[in-house]
Amino acid sequence: MKSTFLVYIDPQNPASGLRVATAEEWTEILNENRKKERTQRRFFICDIIRDGLEKDQMFIETTKEENDKWHTQCVLAARKRKAEKKYKTISLDQLIPGTDYNFEEEAVDDFDLARIIDNEVDMCLLRTKLEKWRPWAVEMMELYLDGKKKDVTVIFSKRYKTSTRTVQRWKEQFDTYVKNYFGIL
Repeated sequence: MKSTFLVYIDPQNPASGLRVATAEEWTEILNENRKKERTQRRFFICDIIRDGLEKDQMFIETTKEENDKWHTQCVLAARKRKAEKKYKTISLDQLIPGTDYNFEEEAVDDFDLARIIDNEVDMCLLRTKLEKWRPWAVEMMELYLDGKKKDVTVIFSKRYKTSTRTVQRWKEQFDTYVKNYFGIL
């Protein structure tokens, strides 16, 4: 791994620009920094550049504010990497080992609106409540009743020009609202 050290031309004036320092200068700067209080130190960020299998390390002198911002980003990235190790990402289309089922079929909520609404009066009352609640709710109910619950996300994201994640949240809100309306929750 190759290391490059970029330091300010004039350490008292960050606007003076950067220059490449030698390994000896770098060692001297680090030794001086150890003797100083934090407020008096020179600050550096480290950037690793990967080129195929090779890695180059670059230490760049910055202001204290820039260094603090960089440090915060590094800490957050490390926390994220640590948290990601706890979970495994799988495709919902992947078959469950030893079965003919895929994960999506097993993970889908068994909420069935047609089974809950058993008469026309309930349907009319629910439709009235949904019209007052959200402008898209009645349309979502009709798609659910037509057996197109899985298609709602795509249909709504195109029709309302919104992200699929937003529509997924709408579906969750809709399911919760209807379950509350019928006293299921």
